[in-house]
Amino acid sequence: MHRRSLSLITLLLLVALPLSASQFIEMPFDRVAREAKYVVRAEIGDTWAAWDDSHEVIYTYATIHVTRYFGETTGPDTLVVREVGGTVDGYTQEAIGFPAIRSGEKVVLMLSSWENGTDLRIHAYNQGKYLVRHRGGVEVLVQDPVKQGDERMGRDGRFDVQPLALEGGLTIDEFASMVEDSRAGNHHDGPIQRH
Repeated sequence: MHRRSLSLITLLLLVALPLSASQFIEMPFDRVAREAKYVVRAEIGDTWAAWDDSHEVIYTYATIHVTRYFGETTGPDTLVVREVGGTVDGYTQEAIGFPAIRSGEKVVLMLSSWENGTDLRIHAYNQGKYLVRHRGGVEVLVQDPVKQGDERMGRDGRFDVQPLALEGGLTIDEFASMVEDSRAGNHHDGPIQRH
C-alpha cells in the first residue's frame, strides 16, 4: 500500500486557516481557558479519519464522551472533535506538533470551534489536551507528551505516561479552580509542568 506523509507546513498551506502567530507559541493558561468554548473531562471513544471535501486534507475525528464540564458552561454528553492529520486509504498526513487523538484515552480537553464552522477542535494545539492519571487514589492531569510527528522528529512514538503523574500534575479540583479563576479574569501562567 502506498504511503505518503505531508508536513505541517504543507498542511497549513492546504488548510489556509487564519491563525494568529500567538497560536504557534505557548500561551498563558488563563488565555487558553478563557478562549475555549468548552473545557471537559471525557473519554475518547471511536476515532476515524476522512478526506476533506476537496480531497486535499485528512482530518481525524473522535467521539468524546463527556463526564464533566468545567467553568460556567455545560453541553451535551457526547461531542465530536476534528483535528488535522490522519491516515486514509494508505495516505498519511501529519500535522507536526498538533495533538494526537487516541481511542480510549481519559482526557481533559479545552475545545474551541473551527474558524469556518461549528466543528470542535482542541484549543491552542497540545496546550488544550491533558491526560487523566491516578496518583494515590486521586485523579491528576498531566500534559500529553506525544504529539503528531514525534516519530518523524526523532522520537520513537512509544511512551509510558504513568510515571509523569508521579513527578507532577494537578488534581482535577485544582484544575477546575484554575479554570474558574481564569474565566473570571485572574491570571495563571500554566498549571502543569512539562516533563
